Amino acid sequence: MGSRFRLAPDDGWPLSDDRVKQVKAANDIVDVVGTYLTLRPAGGTFKGLCPFHDDHRPSFDVDPRRQRFRCWSCGKHGDVLSFVQEFERVSFVEALQLLARRAGIDLEDTPQATANARNRAALLDVMRWASRQFHDCLFESPLAERARTYLAERGLLAETSRAWGLGYAPVDGQWLVRRAEQAGVSSELLETVGLIAARTEQAGYYDRFRDRILFPIRDVRGQVVGFGGRILPDSPLASRVPKYYNSCDTPLFCKSEQLYGIDVARQAGEKAGYLAVVEGYTDVLMAHQLGICQVVATMGTALNDRHVKQLRRFVPRVVLVFDADAGGDQGVDRALELFVSHELELAVATLPLNLDPCDLLLEQGAEAFRRVLSGAVDALEFKLTSLLARQDTNTVEGRRQVVDAVLRVISRAPALPGQTGAVKMELMIERIAQRLAMQPRTVWARWVEMRHEQQKTASSLRIRPSVEEPARSAPAAPQERRLLELLLAEPTLVAQAMSRCSVEDISHPGVRRLVASLFALSQQGLPPTLDQLRLTLDSPALLSKAFELQEAGLARSDRGRELEDLLTWFRLRREKSVKEQLHGQLRAADNERSALELLRRLQNQTVESAPVSASGEEEAAVLLPPHTSSGSQVAS
Repeated sequence: MGSRFRLAPDDGWPLSDDRVKQVKAANDIVDVVGTYLTLRPAGGTFKGLCPFHDDHRPSFDVDPRRQRFRCWSCGKHGDVLSFVQEFERVSFVEALQLLARRAGIDLEDTPQATANARNRAALLDVMRWASRQFHDCLFESPLAERARTYLAERGLLAETSRAWGLGYAPVDGQWLVRRAEQAGVSSELLETVGLIAARTEQAGYYDRFRDRILFPIRDVRGQVVGFGGRILPDSPLASRVPKYYNSCDTPLFCKSEQLYGIDVARQAGEKAGYLAVVEGYTDVLMAHQLGICQVVATMGTALNDRHVKQLRRFVPRVVLVFDADAGGDQGVDRALELFVSHELELAVATLPLNLDPCDLLLEQGAEAFRRVLSGAVDALEFKLTSLLARQDTNTVEGRRQVVDAVLRVISRAPALPGQTGAVKMELMIERIAQRLAMQPRTVWARWVEMRHEQQKTASSLRIRPSVEEPARSAPAAPQERRLLELLLAEPTLVAQAMSRCSVEDISHPGVRRLVASLFALSQQGLPPTLDQLRLTLDSPALLSKAFELQEAGLARSDRGRELEDLLTWFRLRREKSVKEQLHGQLRAADNERSALELLRRLQNQTVESAPVSASGEEEAAVLLPPHTSSGSQVAS
């Protein structure tokens, strides 16, 4: 069975706040960081070179009293858990597991946790067993002779196939079912992981994979969580089944998240500074066989947000490899949207015509593929180049169409929040303007117009807009920042704030996201603490900021009184906004009945605030548009 520390947010139970505190208390930050970095005493703290940027002078400060770290150069900020999470490029839960194991703490302190961990371990054991059956069949059984021949024809060495655990599922639809019965392996577990399925018209099960080369899909830790299957070209089933067939989604496997080869490629990617994403299993295998090990593949799906978030854990740059005739506008547009929405460099490389990566590697060797990768350009440049090659930019209309085509894609993508998003957007707009010999302000204006059109269209169709609010370059209002500082420092205040303040009252996107997450935790009956909050955060920068704000809040003395003052400020600002909207509607009213109703609503808003200065007649006379009479009907 697997490790007793198996724990994940989707295991069906919340992390105990006390257990997280216990793990942190048992792992002194100086001791932990000192195993990764060379630290030297500096007064009451310890200093070293920051591992999160190219640090040439000790900028990294570890405070044993507060049990926090901070880089005064790059701004990284957090506790012992976030340090391990950032340094090891793992999730919060995985960092918690590592530190719990280091301190000898058993995280499984609830019956539900124990049951979930045992169930997951059992599923992983079944996958390991099945992977071994398929692997042994490929290399030892006469049933797999055709499969071995096919792999050899594809240029894959036996050593490569063995190292990657390749297997073969025989054409007999009962092969795995029978072996499981002989070995006493649970059919229910095999069905749960998607390897067999129940018959619909009679009792029993049948194999899902038949006459296929099987590629084990491993997670970042190297655990088999699924399979990809390639039907043999000469199979009697080939004409009526898909060429490639992946495991269905299971508690272990989700094809829209998984990346083939990530467990092997991650270290090579860190050294190279990027990971290349291709489409096929054999593309990955051939690249690794020839020494290009920073290559992974998606599971037959387009690169998406989940893939990018996983890739960002290991590298700052991703190279998406397109076939020359298969990239298409749709694939390029999706790459550009991801480029806009994420804090990483997403580049696009194009293969020679009629060649996939495996063919290129076989026919022209590793250097040819390296040249393809080194020739990659960022997604915006790729889109511009492809459009300029197709449009006549000597004409006004041709240039206009290029601008609109690029901005239309950018306007659909959620913008990065804060200064990062503002800087990235400005650089993209300037690039577009420069390539088309236009003024940046003109391109800006068209982009803003398109975003508004996108939001208006989404609203009219009653769907959620696919774009977020424009990135804000301005810092949060002091009151919004202070509210978050107080809530992070004293979680018991969250319920009070939630009863009198809504998420819509907060305008800054980063503050709004953090406050909304705290409110959600409270509504779910979970402690609204920073340790619980970090489970929902996928932004290291936002988490680092949360630690900074929490420290500022802890320095405030009378947090309860200050929260009361802030809630009053939010109420008054909310009332002022409503009054301003009613004033505007009253000025625009085109008949007396509407004006009177708006006026009454406006006066009702003064119940808890300063009274309206003018009488009803005076207010109407001032606010009604010139073409509307303020006669007896309004005065009455």
